[in-house]
Amino acid sequence: MDGQYQSTIPNLPSLKSYRYENILKLYKTNSDQYYYNLLQSVFLPDEIDEDYVYYQLVTKKMPWTAISFNAYKTIELWWLICLANKIYNPVLLPKENTLLKIIRPQFVPTVINEITSAIK
Repeated sequence: MDGQYQSTIPNLPSLKSYRYENILKLYKTNSDQYYYNLLQSVFLPDEIDEDYVYYQLVTKKMPWTAISFNAYKTIELWWLICLANKIYNPVLLPKENTLLKIIRPQFVPTVINEITSAIK
């Protein structure tokens, strides 16, 4: 069975544009329950053009959502920061004095479009 994106399913609420769930398809069980295929992997290239990123030093323990808010003025792009830094367990917070690679805000829509195109 092919999955669908949440935005194409009329009886489900729409999500804000930067939510991680927007790049994952939903599938339906026999009992009409929806679920995400969380085993699908999303990666960014190892080498990202330096013009597309900047670096931010995390000087104290902070949740990914706070780092996202500081970088993008939204908590919803925490997952993009984790991808850019090869963090595969977002439950673990960055240690003090960790240098993080941040996609520049003006390139976020392009990067998300590329991710979405690559996994379709």
